[in-house]
Amino acid sequence: MKKIIFINIILLFLTVYAYSQTIKGTVYDNNNQKLPGVTIKWIYVPEGTLTDNNGNFELSSLNINDKRIVVFYLGYENDTLNISNKSFVEIKLTKPVSTDVINVEEQRKSSYIQNIDTKTEVITQMELKKDACCDLSGCFGKNASVDVAVTDILTNTKELKVLGLDGEYTQILVDNLPLVTGLNTKYSVTSIPGTLIDKITISKGSNSVIQGYESVSGIMNVLLKDYHSSERLMINGFMNSMMEKQVNLNTGHKFGEWHSLLSFQTVQKSNRIDENSDGFLDFPLITRYMFYNKWNFGEDEDDKTNVTIGAKYLNEERIGGQKNFYEDVNLGSSDIYGQTVNLDNAEIYSRISHQMDSERQIKFFISGMYFDQNSYYGTTVYNGKQQNFYANLLYEFPVFDKNYLRLGLSYKFDKIEEDIGFLSVSEKTYDGNYLKKESIPGIYAESSVDLVHEKLSIIAGLRLDNHNEYGAVFTPRGLLRYQITDLTVLRASFGTGFRTVNIFNEYSNHLASSKDIILPKELDAERMFNFGFDLLQYFSYGSFAGNINLDFYRTVFNSKLIPDYDSDAFKIYLNNVKNNSASNVFQIEFNINYLKNVDFKLAYKYIDLYYFENGQRKEQPFNAKHRIVGGLSLNSDNNEWIFNTTLQWFGKQQLPSTELYPDEYKRPDYSDTYILVNTQLTKNFKYIELYAGIENLFNTMQVNPIISPENPFGPYFDTSFVWGPTRGREFYLGFRFKIN
Repeated sequence: MKKIIFINIILLFLTVYAYSQTIKGTVYDNNNQKLPGVTIKWIYVPEGTLTDNNGNFELSSLNINDKRIVVFYLGYENDTLNISNKSFVEIKLTKPVSTDVINVEEQRKSSYIQNIDTKTEVITQMELKKDACCDLSGCFGKNASVDVAVTDILTNTKELKVLGLDGEYTQILVDNLPLVTGLNTKYSVTSIPGTLIDKITISKGSNSVIQGYESVSGIMNVLLKDYHSSERLMINGFMNSMMEKQVNLNTGHKFGEWHSLLSFQTVQKSNRIDENSDGFLDFPLITRYMFYNKWNFGEDEDDKTNVTIGAKYLNEERIGGQKNFYEDVNLGSSDIYGQTVNLDNAEIYSRISHQMDSERQIKFFISGMYFDQNSYYGTTVYNGKQQNFYANLLYEFPVFDKNYLRLGLSYKFDKIEEDIGFLSVSEKTYDGNYLKKESIPGIYAESSVDLVHEKLSIIAGLRLDNHNEYGAVFTPRGLLRYQITDLTVLRASFGTGFRTVNIFNEYSNHLASSKDIILPKELDAERMFNFGFDLLQYFSYGSFAGNINLDFYRTVFNSKLIPDYDSDAFKIYLNNVKNNSASNVFQIEFNINYLKNVDFKLAYKYIDLYYFENGQRKEQPFNAKHRIVGGLSLNSDNNEWIFNTTLQWFGKQQLPSTELYPDEYKRPDYSDTYILVNTQLTKNFKYIELYAGIENLFNTMQVNPIISPENPFGPYFDTSFVWGPTRGREFYLGFRFKIN
């Protein structure tokens, strides 16, 4: 009897203990109706639970130190609640919102994958601080999905590549608007300050039809800070070992119901440095002034109408070329080679949304952009101007239970004028005036539906645009997400894409070359089809949590412009290739987090870009088929100290043939493999953060990237033969002063 009593006492104790390690609760909507299928999880923990048919849930708190739960439900605002010292909670989701597939927020770690239909990676402010991130192009050092490529070494012009395709195939949005387009694509990625970015979302492959037909390899949405997501005052100062200086300022103010963020950036020139002694500057001399202002109205829960207005102005000068080139003396000279870029860029945009009732809303997007560029490539003069206008009206409403329909109208106007001339006698033939004018009205519909108790989500979209030159453009797209288990998610996507080519912007690096550019008789638009699959597996064990992600995407081009570098040593032929070009991209990524102190990432990516010529399969040059990215972040419990290091390994790249060149200018058929290592240490105080770092730790550099640098006006001069780093080890330090 004593044993039985003792055993019962032990069982009672265990039952009470187990009960104390469990949180129970109920979730309601704004009509006090219980909600089934709501996801409840601990913050920073990947797995969670769902509410039952009566809206009830039970969540174990065993080994959970951070007692905050995240609540999210399709069509409702996500919520984060602190439930310390509570065993039962009642949660009310009160504000239904749009099920936007691009911008859905949830508080998680510094970078994560959103739990929505299309695979969407998110890079937050916390992640951006782990690197210098002076501009948008510097925000992807630890991201395996985005490759940052230098397209012009003399002016350090860059592009962002997704799925291995050139940067123009990725649609870059700013606050959900297509402000990065046409001529400003090359320069926008280095003109958006990292300190102004709130977060970046990256969606690979086919996406929603709402943003148009141009997203081929994916959509990158750069969400800029506003009054609520920025400090009241932030000053950032930065300087590197080349003595380039940068200052950023953000300040937020409130004027009645309007909230404002004002931002300023300036970059000042570095020293003249030529480490490899080829006579050319390793780093361009950059002077930049950027002003940005954003206004927000109606962000309280009771407001039915929200308004955002943003405006930006950029003035920038870049000087590259021979070390003894001075713009005020040698501009356009045929004796000393210089390359310059002078540009002015103005943008203004607005987003207006109105909540008609709990489930219906209307949105209106409008933007305008002006871009003016004047450049010299030795004795070649390039002037380009662009005017862009965009408008998009969207109406969202429910059709059936858990089925939303979005209908919209859009219009895009784009006018690009380019003028190319030669200041000295030349055998080149591409000089002249070029005008491109696009007027494109469009209509679209997109439906989203949740099935199988919210485990299966499907988005189907269709849009029809009327291009003034190419006629009707038909764009079908589909997205699927299936929650196989609580920890396993499968996604798939498919769709078509369409884009027109801006030759001299996309191949601007060849303007510096001595080669002639031979244009096709008629320039075709590029058309393609893309499909992909993604499998995401979460896991946790004790204090460890993470995920393994596998994805595969294939893009088939029905029409594509491909340069031919090999047929003639003195000419580049641009050819329209029909049904003979494709890409296959496979990526596997492993992420693990220990408590909140250690983040480790390891990823491998395989990129196969090819086309057929005369029945022979050829690899597209300047593409590393194999790439490995590894990253490690360590931080103290209170984030007083943060250490971060990143390793990138690039495999061999197919290079254009130099068989027809003289022996002294010949290059191998394949590049070398190389490794880049970056590291940074940050120390946080109450009002100030100090950071210092090293880029290219092992001083990896491509030997003699410029062909015939001793004779820049000769027949073999070429600056486009770049496959690796052209700058050596770089030290930097900086500070961030913040008042919240």
